[in-house]
Amino acid sequence: MTQQKLTVLVTEAVQLDRKIAEMQDRLKEVKALLIGEGAGRPDEHTATEGGGTSWTAVGCDGCIARVTWPAPALKSKISGEGRTIEKVRTLAGSAFERLFRPVLAYQPVPDFRDEAVVLLGRAAPKLIRAVESESAPKVAFETKEVVVA
Repeated sequence: MTQQKLTVLVTEAVQLDRKIAEMQDRLKEVKALLIGEGAGRPDEHTATEGGGTSWTAVGCDGCIARVTWPAPALKSKISGEGRTIEKVRTLAGSAFERLFRPVLAYQPVPDFRDEAVVLLGRAAPKLIRAVESESAPKVAFETKEVVVA
């Protein structure tokens, strides 16, 4: 790719990024308005399978917007110590062991890669690879402010 083509490509990418950001901001505004409208029409809500409710509005061409208020989600984990687990144990009573299972988890320490090299030397790369997950490349844009005279 020539330098000129690269310059044009970067300019196009930045222009697209600006337009998308503007449209995403407007979409957020519209969604907030729809949520507000739906919240104000509780008599039009229908129950969902998960225990929540939903409200549907129809657009000019027959398209629909559906606002869903899901039922509260279950916590993915509860700490094994503290007031919460004590309360849960009390409420569950003898059924606690059948309703909950203990899960042991490990988290890498801060500066894990450096620590692994210090502690394991040449064996560190294998361990580091074992606890890594792939990350997708990201592109960020910096837009130059245009001065209007």
